[in-house]
Amino acid sequence: MIELQNISKYYDQVSAVDSIDLKINKGEFCVLVGTSGCGKSTTLRMINRLIPHSAGKILIEDQEINSFNEQTLRRRIGYAIQNTGLFPHWSVEKNIGTVPRLLKWPEKRIQERVIELLELLNLPYAEFAHKYPSELSGGQAQRVGVARALAGDPDILLMDEPFGALDPITRESLQNELLRIQQQIHKTIVFVTHDMDEALKLANHIVVMDQGKIIQQASPYELLLNPASDFVSQLLGGEDRGLKQAGLMRVGEYMVVASSTHINDLDIKNLDIKNVETNKLATKPLASVSTHDSLRFALSVMLWHQCELLTVVDDQQQPVGYISLQQIMQAKPHG
Repeated sequence: MIELQNISKYYDQVSAVDSIDLKINKGEFCVLVGTSGCGKSTTLRMINRLIPHSAGKILIEDQEINSFNEQTLRRRIGYAIQNTGLFPHWSVEKNIGTVPRLLKWPEKRIQERVIELLELLNLPYAEFAHKYPSELSGGQAQRVGVARALAGDPDILLMDEPFGALDPITRESLQNELLRIQQQIHKTIVFVTHDMDEALKLANHIVVMDQGKIIQQASPYELLLNPASDFVSQLLGGEDRGLKQAGLMRVGEYMVVASSTHINDLDIKNLDIKNVETNKLATKPLASVSTHDSLRFALSVMLWHQCELLTVVDDQQQPVGYISLQQIMQAKPHG
């Protein structure tokens, strides 16, 4: 979908981006990550020609971006930024309809698209369509910014640290929202962040940049297992990499399926649980985790409850199995 060939960007003979090559496949969630000033935002903005590149070629579906009309190019690429960029004197509905209106969509189709996107982002149309940006919380405004970026149904979505100014709870909520939406719409997303935890959570393709160069690009698992340099290792958190890897692994993939909710019906003899008396387990209710929770979260629950065995529940909170400390310790990534 997107290809950068030997791309460089110079400012007064100083390189901000230095001869990088990058391919991003259709439907991929690619995250550019690195320290401040590494060139990741410059790289992102060159894709939609907000910043012209100094050397090399940028292709979208095998067509060089300089062959497109500038406005036509930007209208087919969604763009979401940290401060949302919403027009303060326009309602939510009018803000979201900006690009469809420029594309000369019929008004009925524009309204249907606004309703669809607001519902997709859990912002009921009746409640939010006629509000103004000043009446929204930070998280709500950011959702509207994402909706506006998606309004023209672009093939590509560029996101430049869109959640960077939000509090941790709202930020996590929007990360989850974005992952949920991506499972439905399968856009090609290029996302910039300096937060490695955010990159690991969202991406299936991570590009690590430093001083204008690409240091390593890989899947989150490959990056954690085989960092290419000390710089990449430190960016990943050094010895904390094991916990970050556990954060990518879902309980449902490693649990033991059981037909009963009661611990005394489980095969405790084969669990090899240390420092815990089996007879206490038989009468003590287990703490629980969801199949969607990470192994890192399950380990945290074990530490908090001082236990080595957890019940696993499904979306209806019905027990479907169990996971032990030993299983977490022996877990190997599938991806």
